[in-house]
Amino acid sequence: MLGLLAAAAVLAAALTVPYLAVAAFMRVWRRAQAKGYTGPVTPAVLLTTTFAGLPGGALLAAVLAPPEDAGVIAGLAGLLGVVAALGVLALAVHLLPARPVRSGRRRRPRTPFRLLGNLAVALPLVVTLALLLSGRPATLGTQLLLPMAVLSALCHSAARRADRIDALPPPDPRPAVVWIRGFGNERRLFGFRRRDAAETRARPELRKVFSRREEPMSFEEYFAPAIAGGLGRGYGLGNPRDYLPPDGIDRHYATDDSWREQFAGLVAGARCVVMAPGDWPELRYEFRVIRELGACRRLFVLTPPAGRARQVRRVNRLKGFRHEDWDDLVAALAGEPGYRLGPDPGSGAVVTFDGDGNAVVLARGAEGPADYVAAMLRHLTEAEQSG
Repeated sequence: MLGLLAAAAVLAAALTVPYLAVAAFMRVWRRAQAKGYTGPVTPAVLLTTTFAGLPGGALLAAVLAPPEDAGVIAGLAGLLGVVAALGVLALAVHLLPARPVRSGRRRRPRTPFRLLGNLAVALPLVVTLALLLSGRPATLGTQLLLPMAVLSALCHSAARRADRIDALPPPDPRPAVVWIRGFGNERRLFGFRRRDAAETRARPELRKVFSRREEPMSFEEYFAPAIAGGLGRGYGLGNPRDYLPPDGIDRHYATDDSWREQFAGLVAGARCVVMAPGDWPELRYEFRVIRELGACRRLFVLTPPAGRARQVRRVNRLKGFRHEDWDDLVAALAGEPGYRLGPDPGSGAVVTFDGDGNAVVLARGAEGPADYVAAMLRHLTEAEQSG
């Protein structure tokens, strides 16, 4: 029995330590991104430094430890090396000065993403062929297939996003749907859904790696196709620190001295405004503008679906995001005149506001994007018909 308990404890530690290491690494990366270090060089440097701690610590322990205990001590020292590397990275990122905020029109990055993606595909084939011609086992070439396929998909995805900088959005006669969110939380997961055929055609790199199964998605990715199909094309202000525009809605990168006026103009002409519960620095100002423009009944707060909610929270923690819910929104708007949010409406809820700023729950228990959009469309149609 004691042996089984010891084995279970070792297994739990073996699973927990990598999870905590990845979560710590992602927090350091998020902090670097918040300071403006958003290009592909930043994650490469962080990853290289982190992984260097594993062989570095193991090698040092193997040299200093007695021969009979060298294996175990080297393994533990390798883990400590990763911890030490993460600590050094966290301190370095903390001391790094924030880079100047880029504002206005995005410039196309100079990184040759498409070329790098093609090279990633070719590398395993070249290595395999070279090994076979030299009479050696082609194990290394086959081991490179999966990581190089993922790297190729990431590079081609980046190339496609870079193409969007110069491309004009397709014309849409309908009023826009304005999305508001905290820039630091844009990639936080909201729920799981399966991509449709149109999305995989627009993003061909997905077909090379991912099967057609449910995937964890951010708020924008989760809702963008359904809202664009049923309500209007998504639009919002872009994060001035973006290296590439993220997938999802169309973005306008306003200057520091004009974003408030442009945000008010977007809301005034929008069919509706959508958001997920959360807290960010500009939230109170954005809610104030919505109230002053009389657009409270066109504001929708969408809470995450109940399905796989625990998994979403775990993955968000792994990605370096803290969990935010209705209570965070209530706390962020505490004391803001004109809004009364009321109790948590629960999972899968569509919440709007009446003319006096009182929260009105239009739906609960929504299981997919179509359920949310149907509730919003009914409300908007009724409001438009009533004048």
